[in-house]
Amino acid sequence: MSTDEAQDQGTTVLRFPQSRVLPSGHAEPTRYLGLGAMAKVIGAPEHQTTGHWCSRCRGIWYGYLLEATCPECGNRHG
Repeated sequence: MSTDEAQDQGTTVLRFPQSRVLPSGHAEPTRYLGLGAMAKVIGAPEHQTTGHWCSRCRGIWYGYLLEATCPECGNRHG
């Protein structure tokens, strides 16, 4: 159903919030924070790491498996 059809029926269409929206301050370049401690220790190839967003550092870091601690600030909550 299109938005026009919904308005014709007296209803409104609410946009579903998306996880891939631009964060505030998106004009600043994203910082690369490096590799997590476990990824460094085992020498994990880049294609085996997972990207994580650190809201405190406002950057992306890469870790191995379930690694959850930002290598720059120690933040564990994304």
